[in-house]
Amino acid sequence: MEARVTPALLVIADISGFTRFMLSHDKALAHSQMIVGGLMEALMAQVDRPLTVVEVEGDALFMYAPRAQDATVRAGRGRFLLDRIRRMFHTFDRQRAEMAAYSICHCQACASLSELKLKVVVHAGEVVLSRVGDFPVLAGPDVIMVHRLLKNSVGARQYVLVTEPALADLPVPDGVTVHEGSESYDAGTIRTRYWFPDSLMTIGPAELVASFSEDNIGVRILRHEVQREYTDVAAHPDRGYHFNTGRVAMEATEYDPAWIACVPDTVAASFAGTGNPFSMGVLKPGEHVVDVGCGAGTDAIIAAHMVGRDGHVIGIDMTPAMVEKASAAAAEAGLEQIEFREGFAEALPVPDGWADVVLSNGAINLCPDKGRAYAEMFRVLRPGGRLQVADITVERAVPETARRDVDLWTN
Repeated sequence: MEARVTPALLVIADISGFTRFMLSHDKALAHSQMIVGGLMEALMAQVDRPLTVVEVEGDALFMYAPRAQDATVRAGRGRFLLDRIRRMFHTFDRQRAEMAAYSICHCQACASLSELKLKVVVHAGEVVLSRVGDFPVLAGPDVIMVHRLLKNSVGARQYVLVTEPALADLPVPDGVTVHEGSESYDAGTIRTRYWFPDSLMTIGPAELVASFSEDNIGVRILRHEVQREYTDVAAHPDRGYHFNTGRVAMEATEYDPAWIACVPDTVAASFAGTGNPFSMGVLKPGEHVVDVGCGAGTDAIIAAHMVGRDGHVIGIDMTPAMVEKASAAAAEAGLEQIEFREGFAEALPVPDGWADVVLSNGAINLCPDKGRAYAEMFRVLRPGGRLQVADITVERAVPETARRDVDLWTN
């Protein structure tokens, strides 16, 4: 499309505190990017026509909407845009609250979550509109101005700031205290109005935890750390961990020597189970088996030998390195009755009622939502099927300080 000059409303939603938040390293850096990325995704989900995202600028969304000439249309768009801005603040607050409710990490990024705030700046003027591929590109003095307005004299980190030229398109909402201001730049002085949006959160931490979501960033961070730990176990099984691994661990949990002998060395080396699920009963020829949290495939391979060619085994693990290692070993051993899939215990990629037996060994303790994990196991079991789980149990309640420590969860 050829470049053309058009009147537009310019909106930037910016996460305050981003630079300080990102000045960390190692685990904190990875977690900070996951947190900010999740917040940005949540904000983008609230963008709807006539608003269009022009650019994602790290910690900010740059958006625009064409200015309507008709007063009635302009008033309707103004109400809609106010609602969108309100939803952005609500979504931002909700996302932070969900992350905090699930947060069990004490790294600099996770501990500083409450320091992140949202500010929205709205300006109106003329822009040069063009397109590069499917993306709109805006240019002109007013585009420069709306970005400069992010650096302003408002003595707060969470607010809505509207310039005087934009007030015709975005009226001040009822029920808020409005402050007048002005900002001076090399391009001149511009008058503004700004207000501080109230928090719209009406749900407590316990309810947030109960409303488990695969998209929750706290859940993603926990799973990221679990994957990091067990990727290391897959790649470097001899490194030494606080838990037992390898054939020594299998012998300690009283695996039958014949079972141990059928497991390839590469798989056995990365075994990190906490018990022996086969102590509850061996499998029968022809049975369908699901191994939840199969790791490198030790129990799944043993199960494949038990059920034989007429049976079928599905091993499921959330760590790609483990799934890759298990798949390679099963293929090399010629075990056509076994397959491995990436997935979470809370959302097993298996049809309802498919399994005669569900196995799990040392995986449920790593799940963010254990109740959902067990519900999934029962969903995939046929009526009368068997659940054979070996895992960590406790006789006393785990202290809250331990429950909210990601290193203890993953180790």
